Amino acid sequence: MKTLLSFGLIAVFLALSPGLEAQVIQGSSTVKKIKIGKPVVVSSRSVKAIPDLVIKNEVFNDVSGNNVIDGGESAYINFKIQNIGTGGAKNVIVNVSLKNNQIIKGLTFTKKIEIGNIPPNSVKDVSIPLRAGMDLAESMAEFKIEVIEAEEYDAYPLEMRIATQPFQPPNLVLADAQFSTLTGGKIIKLSPINLKVLVQNIGKGNARDITLSFNFTNPSCKYIDTTRYSFISMKPGETKELDFAFLVTRKYSESSIPVQIKLTESFGKYSRDTTVSVKLDQDLLAQNSVSVTPVFTPEVTIEKQSLSSDVDKNIPETSQKNENKFALIIGNEEYAQKQSGLSTEINVEYARSDAAVFRDYVVKTLGFPEDQVVLLTDATTGQMNQKLELISKTCSKVGKDAELLFYYAGHGLPDEVTHIPYLIPVDVNGTNVTLGIKLSDVYKKFSETGAKKISIFLDACFTGGGRESGLLAARSVKVKPTEEILAGNFVVFSATNKDQSALPYNKQKHGMFTYFLLKKLQESKGNITYQEFTDYVIKNVSKESLVVNQKEQDPTVNVSPDVVSSWQTWKLK
Repeated sequence: MKTLLSFGLIAVFLALSPGLEAQVIQGSSTVKKIKIGKPVVVSSRSVKAIPDLVIKNEVFNDVSGNNVIDGGESAYINFKIQNIGTGGAKNVIVNVSLKNNQIIKGLTFTKKIEIGNIPPNSVKDVSIPLRAGMDLAESMAEFKIEVIEAEEYDAYPLEMRIATQPFQPPNLVLADAQFSTLTGGKIIKLSPINLKVLVQNIGKGNARDITLSFNFTNPSCKYIDTTRYSFISMKPGETKELDFAFLVTRKYSESSIPVQIKLTESFGKYSRDTTVSVKLDQDLLAQNSVSVTPVFTPEVTIEKQSLSSDVDKNIPETSQKNENKFALIIGNEEYAQKQSGLSTEINVEYARSDAAVFRDYVVKTLGFPEDQVVLLTDATTGQMNQKLELISKTCSKVGKDAELLFYYAGHGLPDEVTHIPYLIPVDVNGTNVTLGIKLSDVYKKFSETGAKKISIFLDACFTGGGRESGLLAARSVKVKPTEEILAGNFVVFSATNKDQSALPYNKQKHGMFTYFLLKKLQESKGNITYQEFTDYVIKNVSKESLVVNQKEQDPTVNVSPDVVSSWQTWKLK
């Protein structure tokens, strides 16, 4: 039975396998040859090639770049459809919908896109445009994206959740403006004048397709360079700093030069035009001067930026003038330009601005007659000596009724041997200190005037250091100056103690010491005693210098024996 079963199985195998030859043992004695046929081969052509669609590289693109659909904004959902199968995909379409029959007010999008055929190993780029109206509601849009193939070889669906928020308007303003000339001083006809403006979006929404143009109302004003700027967009709080160069011809007869600044953006209603002007007889600095601040929008919480410090604006004014008040104010900044071989790091940054703004406070806030206030910037030895002599003689004529104020921002240096401190004009450096102005000589001249009140403000150090790099930096050593002995009715406010450097306050574009002098004058409108003034300046400079510059700077006050018991009650105004 077992033999018969085995034989039967072999017979079946052989019957199914023609073309092969084998020997079969029948019983125990007979051997029979059986011919086997060819093997059956299944052809690969009989298996159907099918497509296999996948969605990849999906991304949301919006104009603002905040990954939110904003009211009034256009956005896109972009992705790729790739056929990774062996067969071609036919009549592919993309269906777009919101899940759960969601309805979002103000949001529209393309719901069907015909892609067509996608061959094997091919990719199709798909972009679904989204449009948000000005009435867009705040919500979360839950998109469902289906890729449908004609024979049901569909891709797995893509789901994407994107936040929507109501329209937020931009607000383009001229945040600040400054006129300047190449060398400073008054405007010279046929010489270049520069207007630097700061444009800012102080609104809560993005501004797009922005243009700014400069225009004149008088044909005697001529532009030198670009009159029009354009930008694709500005985010909330973003600023753009732009320059406009022009001149006036000799035929220009008006007392001031108005410049019209026109701002536009895509909506046509979220910007404002501004006109700024500069007077021909106004003293301008080489880098910064007049600031114009447009009206601020109260509901906006974005901090408006500026080309200048907060103390340069809103300077308090008094109508009272004291004919016995005299002032000499010096700001020496540009040392490298006046001397060969000096690097620009030697310059005293912001010294010119320090002096110019301090002068405005002296005239407008403290009641000094304008024609009795002398301002020098980048003064040479000759110029400094000349004005020191002139103001001393003038005060001597007035005598005991005179009030004298002297302000200096710039380099100070000590003699290495005697340690005597010097004020350094812009044509003197660390190798010829004794050619400078000896500080004791300044005090002596002022003392001899007999003035009843002599106030000195020194935003300088006398150790060889400086705001960025001192004139003694090459010596790698600082020298402690000798303490000056005062005679007469003197109070001297110094930016540092005798072994520190006078440092800048870059955020406010002033020396640290000068900034807080001006800040207190602004806050108090000059109605403050010398003691209150001293306490404020020492406290704030000492703290802020450590916070901002990570270096100590401790202002000091030195008074003469004649006023040691009375100076605290003196009034600035």
